[in-house]
Amino acid sequence: MLKTSITDGSGTGTGAKVTSIGQLVTAPFTYDSTIFKELAEINTAYNFYGPSSGQQFVITGIRAKADRDVSNTADAVVIIYEASSDSTTTVDKVLHQEAMIRGENVTWLPVNILVSGGKFVSAKTTDDDIHMTIMGYFIPTL
Repeated sequence: MLKTSITDGSGTGTGAKVTSIGQLVTAPFTYDSTIFKELAEINTAYNFYGPSSGQQFVITGIRAKADRDVSNTADAVVIIYEASSDSTTTVDKVLHQEAMIRGENVTWLPVNILVSGGKFVSAKTTDDDIHMTIMGYFIPTL
């Protein structure tokens, strides 16, 4: 029997874990947070997550429903984006963009989208109402 270990590369010596039946633990960094918002006004910033010092947010899932108020003649373009403040509609970086039709219900799972440090996670739409939940967790800044 050869004794080995798997440790992090940063020199702290933090080791990987093995269960009592020999399974190597490969799990998310932490549990997801979920935030729901109704995108009820067009071209309005809806902030889901703000920056946290020394951390970056990872989006792990998105659910959205375009309700009956969405136009019958045009798609609702929904943009989830990085922003420099919680109220700006200026897109620093598009994280996900989707065109949705009235009544459409979509789930984007699993995703693994890293948000830049110091940025807000916001969404906006070109047509109301979009009911949206964004899931994810914070990790130490890479």
